[in-house]
Amino acid sequence: MSEALRPTRKNEQKQPGWQRLSPWAVLLLLLSGGVTLVRQHLPLVLGAGAGLTMLERLGLRELALGGATLLGLAMLCSLLYYRRFRYRCDGDVLIVQKGLLEHREFKVAARHVQSIVTHQPVYMRPFGLVLWEVETQAGEASRIALPGIRRECAEALERELRSSTDLAPSLQGQRNATPSEDRASARRAAPHFTLNGKAIVLHGLASRSIFVIAAMLSPFVRPLERWVHDVLPQLDLAAWQPASPWVTIALGILLVVATLSVLAILAAWWRFHGYELFDEGDRQVQRSGLVHRQEQTLSLSRLQVVEWVQTGLGRLLGRGYLVCHQYGSSGGDAAESRRFLVPGLTEAQHEWLTVRFWPGYAAGQPLQRVDSSYRRVLLLRHVLLSTGAAVLVEVLAPGQLSLLAWGGLAGGLLLLSSALAQWRWIATGWAKENSYLRIRRGILGQRTGVFPLQHLISLRVQQSWLQRRRGVATLHLELANGRQTLPYLNAKEAHRLADALLFSAENAQLA
Repeated sequence: MSEALRPTRKNEQKQPGWQRLSPWAVLLLLLSGGVTLVRQHLPLVLGAGAGLTMLERLGLRELALGGATLLGLAMLCSLLYYRRFRYRCDGDVLIVQKGLLEHREFKVAARHVQSIVTHQPVYMRPFGLVLWEVETQAGEASRIALPGIRRECAEALERELRSSTDLAPSLQGQRNATPSEDRASARRAAPHFTLNGKAIVLHGLASRSIFVIAAMLSPFVRPLERWVHDVLPQLDLAAWQPASPWVTIALGILLVVATLSVLAILAAWWRFHGYELFDEGDRQVQRSGLVHRQEQTLSLSRLQVVEWVQTGLGRLLGRGYLVCHQYGSSGGDAAESRRFLVPGLTEAQHEWLTVRFWPGYAAGQPLQRVDSSYRRVLLLRHVLLSTGAAVLVEVLAPGQLSLLAWGGLAGGLLLLSSALAQWRWIATGWAKENSYLRIRRGILGQRTGVFPLQHLISLRVQQSWLQRRRGVATLHLELANGRQTLPYLNAKEAHRLADALLFSAENAQLA
């Protein structure tokens, strides 16, 4: 963009020439690298007892000397990395040069930026530094980070990149102009959505954080088991231990679940305390964090799919969360914390925010179910998996169960398979609402994705030999962030829906 076309603003800080990271970034890089290394490997070391083994073989003096040597090498590498790292804005292009042994240069055009994230951990606050990250349409693989710059420099960089795109047309044709800077600042002073303490607690219980925490604590299971085996018999527990072993097991399970629930609530408070959502026209900005404060920007013109997620417990509590997918953001649970997430929502809040993100969307039609043959296929899959598991148990431990026990197990597995197939068939549905498509899937927990038809890149109608006999087909919809699937539709209805989707998408793109 030429200088004649770029709008000028008073008191706006330009980026004159090359700039470097803050001198404190050397220490911060060393600390962040050490914390990451400890977080990744300490549970494995403690779980396997490798730390004590190394200490016994090498000795405390040799181990301290080796640690000091590694610390010196890390300091030297951090200093060299700092000296080679520099950045600047050349018009509407952000240029970053870095590298330790290999010198690399990255260039990011402002029109390709889809999200900006600003992190401020607790150890950066005394120095007034932030970790500034920018991501393009290629997704997380194209993420560029400036580790340790002044907040003023980060805000100036963000204004520079935004000023280059304020006059540029939106890629999707949804929004062609952004409000002025003073109006955006006025709106940021009053967030249009905030989270209270109750919503954060319910989100901690209703999210999948419990399973993530359980996986993180799994390396400590064996040391805890050894402690229970060695110490517990020496304690006098007869005064308070229940007489029934089943009651003891139930209390133990309840204690584990309660501990994981408390940790999940604390994790939710750590991440989402003080959550605020600001409206800046073509962008949504969120700020949150108890100790580790972060700010994340969502570009609505790059928004591909808005997904409403509810776990099984979340449906009972009446809570869920929105996940906003942009270019290059694959579906599912992977790296969900890196996406734009709005937690602790009720059903009414979810619908209100979805309309806020996409003003033309209005959920009014009931979801249509897929063909009932999908339920039979799911039942057959579950029965085959249960049968394979039972055969494996019999091969590994032959003769352990009686014939009556096998009959009861088979009946229970058949009943469970039928229930799972029924629940998944009921949860799978779709609805075409004007220029938007809504797709729901799941079993106990459910995911409902909403996207404009103009975001459809391609579609594929697939039929297996069994589906041809049943007269059904599976519709695969390819979007910029991944795939949405509608299984076991009536074949004629699938082709009719595919033609309608392509017609609507082509008309929307031409308009």
